Amino acid sequence: MATEIPVASKIMAITDIFDALTAHDRPYKRAVRADMALDILSDEAKKGKIDQHLLNTFITSKIYQCVLSD
Repeated sequence: MATEIPVASKIMAITDIFDALTAHDRPYKRAVRADMALDILSDEAKKGKIDQHLLNTFITSKIYQCVLSD
């Protein structure tokens, strides 16, 4: 059940997915733009795979900008 997953783990899942999608140092795939990664995360939230409320906070606070590679 989703209620059994700690909030910290849900947050880490969102940031890990975002990082995996946008990282430029992955030899097996190309990085996607931040806006595309956020769209992918939004689709996953709509499917119930990640927490929608936490994703909204991640997006509106623009905290994702802290993990973007230069």
